[in-house]
Amino acid sequence: MDFVEVKADNRELIDKIYSNELESFGVMGGADMWMLMSFVRYGQLYVLMNGDELLSVAQYQGVMSENAVFLYGFSTVPSQRGKGYGVELLIKTHEELIKKGIEKIYLTVDPNNIIAINMYQKMGYLVKELQKNEYGKDVDRFLMVKELV
Repeated sequence: MDFVEVKADNRELIDKIYSNELESFGVMGGADMWMLMSFVRYGQLYVLMNGDELLSVAQYQGVMSENAVFLYGFSTVPSQRGKGYGVELLIKTHEELIKKGIEKIYLTVDPNNIIAINMYQKMGYLVKELQKNEYGKDVDRFLMVKELV
């Protein structure tokens, strides 16, 4: 498996990531092409690949008030879920972010997404608060945080 930081000139891979966003989250839940290019150029976009096959995706944006990032989007291709690729990608992104001097990672997750919550907790993330109506009426999220240092 290959850990890849996505660059702007890799349009074929960016197209695969966009297709995964649509399949995983639908039109209203995933990152669109404008957002993906923002992560590539101004944040961090990492993937786990098996040859030409996309396995998992992690999208990070900076938190300007701290030496931290927000994990905006994280997904594993539906046909590859349950195989440990998400955990592997998190481990590799954590290592890379530490090299870049990042000290903390924030993320939000649906309180009903027990599989994701368990994975994040296994990786050392802690639930800090329930954010009521965070993404609209009755769209609550847990805020989770991981200290990298």
